[in-house]
Amino acid sequence: MAYVRQGCPIAPFLFLPPTDWILQRTVHKGFLGATLGSEVFTDLDYADDVALLAEMLEVLLLTLEVMNQEARPFGLEINWDKTKIQTTVDPSPANPQQILIAGNPVQLVDKFTYLGSQLDRSSVSEVLRRIAIAREWMKSLDHNIWRSSISHSTKFCLYMAYILPVLLYSSETWTMTKVFETED
Repeated sequence: MAYVRQGCPIAPFLFLPPTDWILQRTVHKGFLGATLGSEVFTDLDYADDVALLAEMLEVLLLTLEVMNQEARPFGLEINWDKTKIQTTVDPSPANPQQILIAGNPVQLVDKFTYLGSQLDRSSVSEVLRRIAIAREWMKSLDHNIWRSSISHSTKFCLYMAYILPVLLYSSETWTMTKVFETED
């Protein structure tokens, strides 16, 4: 038996075809999908990070069980500790905090992080989180860069290269809303 380590150049070619096959079979068997306008979206995936989309919790639960079964012949397993279910319905005390899927507890959450971006019902928390991260980056460069004798144009280039990408990471997924400020 041969092992391929993470970061090996051939790893994607060995891992992605079975993953695509598993997702294709899972989506077709689970009647998965969420409708947005006239389009139906079933999943978002990047390497081994997968987000399944469904309009009904029961369909999602069935789909996760199907995915678990389809992955077994390849020696792949769902990491149930990292698996989360986010609903768009307002939380209530009657809703459970976790659900059992194939004998494994899975948490129901209001928000979660996917590929470094926090997903929530609204983007306000992610925008505030990104501002805080960018602020920390600015502070870390404060004494060494911003207060130095480096030219303003170089400082601007550093800001554009190091701070702005941190602030705007995944901003294309943010929900555009109007936020009202309250008077103090």
